Amino acid sequence: GKVEFCLGTEEMHMSTPPNLSQEHFRVFSSVEKSKLPYSQLGLVISSYHQSIDVLHASNQRSLKVQALHTLGNLLIFAEKKRAAFKCWCQALDDIFRKPDVLHTWKEFVPSPTSAPNSHSPQTFKDYSEEFLSKVGIWGCLQGAVISAKIAQFIITLNVNKRISCCIFSALLFQGLLRTTLAHPKAERCYVQYEITQLLPGIELFSDRHRADICSVVASLYYIIRELHYAKQNLMVLPLLALYQYFVSGICQDIVRNLEARLLKIEVLTDLHFFSEAFYELTLIFYGKNMPCPVPSGFKATGKIK
Repeated sequence: GKVEFCLGTEEMHMSTPPNLSQEHFRVFSSVEKSKLPYSQLGLVISSYHQSIDVLHASNQRSLKVQALHTLGNLLIFAEKKRAAFKCWCQALDDIFRKPDVLHTWKEFVPSPTSAPNSHSPQTFKDYSEEFLSKVGIWGCLQGAVISAKIAQFIITLNVNKRISCCIFSALLFQGLLRTTLAHPKAERCYVQYEITQLLPGIELFSDRHRADICSVVASLYYIIRELHYAKQNLMVLPLLALYQYFVSGICQDIVRNLEARLLKIEVLTDLHFFSEAFYELTLIFYGKNMPCPVPSGFKATGKIK
């Protein structure tokens, strides 16, 4: 038989997906989909808002956070910063189940405690440990990326607020180091510490809608750079270890590995850890601790005689 299409007819994009069981496939757009034109961006945004309302009504909090995060990305692309800021703040509030988290996150850690009539020093609970106990691994990861994007794309003028947002993101990233594995808690212990295993049995990036490796790496590197410029170099050390684990252990990216290690030398130099900085430089010079160019499970080809 002969297949013919109605060339003069095109379908309009609707806010709800079509019912394919009733599709007649008479026009090209029902067979071959082209890139969505910019004029239809408003329809996509409207569809996201409707989906978020449905997820909220059905108490699908995790999916709602993902949708709010993606909608914020889309609104940034559409140059609607205020709307994107609102979406990302709402996502953070849903992660922590508390309003205005971006400005009240310091209240999550209890005030210093000490026994009455005791001369023992006051004890403080770690922010990252508290965040992990409240929102879990996925909450820490999603919250860290979202707050990093707020600092990068929204709070561009007020330096103090931007650095505070970066610190919030950094503490959430450090929450990944407060799991059952015995990673150091003291930031200075990460001077020469390397992460070889982060979360055994958990594939952080198996679902790119929940945790996209490209977005995580980009956000983490932005936080590292901002805190380094703000002279928060001790806080940068565990983040650099985490970043190197992502780009070397997962991405196998030699360029980003070198980029992070050169930045680490700058950080160590600013902290006056000159011997450690020189040691890191010698490792780079001799090609030590570099990502393997051959993926695991493959055998490198030898020279042909």
